[in-house]
Amino acid sequence: MSYSKAQQLKSKGKGKRKKLQSMQNLRKKAWTVFSLWIRNRDKKCVTCGSIKSLQAGHYVHRNCLDFNEKNINAQCAGCNMYKSGNLVVYAVYLEKKYGYGIIQELEKKGREVKKFNREELELIIEMYSE
Repeated sequence: MSYSKAQQLKSKGKGKRKKLQSMQNLRKKAWTVFSLWIRNRDKKCVTCGSIKSLQAGHYVHRNCLDFNEKNINAQCAGCNMYKSGNLVVYAVYLEKKYGYGIIQELEKKGREVKKFNREELELIIEMYSE
């Protein structure tokens, strides 16, 4: 194959490659999809019952638990932000829903080091988009 023919083939393929999202953008998208899924699952604040201004509130604030369905639950902005998660009521809710020991389980998992890779984030987006 001549040099010019090789150059033509190479330039044709350039526009066809799928551009990969940055890990930061992929993580943001995964969080957006997961957060919406959580709010739709719970439908109301798990700590006060409000249905206004719902957010996805963490019980344990560590990256390794960012996509943990037990650790993340719907909370209104008042409980999540202004009452710092309303953790006493949150703990009671978690133990009622998941049983005794859930708080210790989440705290233990929160000490693990976890960095989500591209495949895991793409899977999260796929799973929670449906």
